[in-house]
Amino acid sequence: MTVERDTLVERLEALAEWNDSTSPSSTTTVAEMFDRAVQAHPDALALVAGGAQLTYAELAGRVHQLAHHLLERGLTAEQVVAVHLPRSPEMVVSVLAIMVAGGAFVPVDPQWPRERRRQVLDDAGAVLAVTGAAGDEPMRPAAVVDLDAWDYAHLPAGRPEVRIEPQRLAYVMFTSGSTGRPKGAMIRHEAICNRLQWQVEEILHFGPGDAALFKAPLSFDISVNEILLPLVSGGYVVVAEPGGDRDPQYLLDLIATEGVTFVYLVSSMLDVLLEMARGTAKLDGLKHVWCGGEVLTPELFERFRHQLGTTLYHGYGPAEATIGVSHVIYRDDAERIATSIGRPNPYTQLYVLDEHLRPVPVGVGGELYAGGFLLGRGYVGAPGLTASRFVANPFADDGSRLYRTGDLARWHADGSLEFLGRADNQVKIRGMRLELEEVEAALATHPAVRQAVVVARENAAGATYLAGYALAPESATEDDLRAWCSDRLPEYMVPTTVTVLDSFPLTPNGKVDRRALPEPRQRAERTAGRPARTPREHALCAIFAEVLGLPEVGADEDFFALGGDSIVAIGVVSRARRAGLALRPRDVFALGTPEELALAAAEAV
Repeated sequence: MTVERDTLVERLEALAEWNDSTSPSSTTTVAEMFDRAVQAHPDALALVAGGAQLTYAELAGRVHQLAHHLLERGLTAEQVVAVHLPRSPEMVVSVLAIMVAGGAFVPVDPQWPRERRRQVLDDAGAVLAVTGAAGDEPMRPAAVVDLDAWDYAHLPAGRPEVRIEPQRLAYVMFTSGSTGRPKGAMIRHEAICNRLQWQVEEILHFGPGDAALFKAPLSFDISVNEILLPLVSGGYVVVAEPGGDRDPQYLLDLIATEGVTFVYLVSSMLDVLLEMARGTAKLDGLKHVWCGGEVLTPELFERFRHQLGTTLYHGYGPAEATIGVSHVIYRDDAERIATSIGRPNPYTQLYVLDEHLRPVPVGVGGELYAGGFLLGRGYVGAPGLTASRFVANPFADDGSRLYRTGDLARWHADGSLEFLGRADNQVKIRGMRLELEEVEAALATHPAVRQAVVVARENAAGATYLAGYALAPESATEDDLRAWCSDRLPEYMVPTTVTVLDSFPLTPNGKVDRRALPEPRQRAERTAGRPARTPREHALCAIFAEVLGLPEVGADEDFFALGGDSIVAIGVVSRARRAGLALRPRDVFALGTPEELALAAAEAV
């Protein structure tokens, strides 16, 4: 017994060295950090969007006027305001104005299905919704602030006199939920400010003359970093147009033209940008590339290092813990470790625990728990769900909690962590975390479906896709069921395939045997279409087959009907360029087949 206790003490002592259990000596708010930047750099460039530019003074004026208007509409401390806008300068102004007025913003993507928007508005308890589409969509229960019809000329451009405590709520970020509904993680001002200060002062040294590209959906928490990092440090934010995040050529030109020095990229986009920039200087201005969301292969890492030679960062962490809890920095000749999630961020504690919440030895796998200053409050309006995921911290007597990430990991002797997979049904698609149960719940609501199961599969090219299975009459087709899901889920959560079955394979204890589910019929039973006739068609058919994990593809087969999506389309573009054919993702969307793309493709240069 004494030996076991001594071993446990040694483990805790080791973890204390690897974790930062202190709290910041001072905390602040987003409003204060932005105000300091405005005071220090009033005439400096703050925002670029299309042909528009705003200085810090001009941006602050708009932010403060909208903040005054929100206060006139009755906004009080910590009330939630929905941002129902496309990516634009108005979105940046709205996000800042809500926090400056003392409220908390929640993204409500106009591209989401109506039901998803209604759920988020209801669960977040939004009292107002900032939108730019007059009468386009009822936003009940929130009252609408229509920026198209809003007259702000009479409002003061000075900062409202609102006292905002650092522990106040700054934003609510909804992610996929295992209960069948999305769940909203609540993040405080002092938590996001701490992350920003760490990046600005310690690892990025971001400041005047630096520019960050804002291209992520606002509903993806890295967008908060993209917006605020430059605007609290004297840099400027470059706003990508709606849909521009899926167009590598547009992004490449934007990065070069607007002097972007910091960008967050998933691996598939980094791959195609490197390919398109080869032999040019279009990416030479980048100082910092933050890569995450997908596996960064050794081949891509080496190509990045050889072509750019700049610093690469990889961050890990859930929305529940203020974007990230650990990081790896690859400088100079640092070796890439594909499964490493690095070391804990400042003021963050990470524990690898067994089922009894006891630390496991170094080198042994367990479930990863996150704690510390950056941990969120829990889920908005969901105390039961909060209690199930945010558990009492057994290593502290201060009432703090740990977040159960659901990820499996193990410590290495040097204090770094290795990612080992998931302990539950959460998966990552195109860099976005989702719960399979939420997709299953949407599919199961179809009147003809008796039971639904959704699993994550991997195609031959290594891309993860969602495969749905339904017990339903044959009259319910795959197209019907996918359309049903499209009306209820964000695009990235819609199953690529839906297979209708008469029965599910079962385990001896009567549960669905997910491993025994058949290969999707779309892939197992399809017959390829017209054979390729020209060299271009042959090349594009081969590329389609590679990225979709199919044995062959006909020249007249549609990319999206075969299970392609916006991220996989980037892979088509990248491989086409290597084959000497210049395409854009929008070409794949508009034309769809190797036959049509072969006719439209230009020669790559």
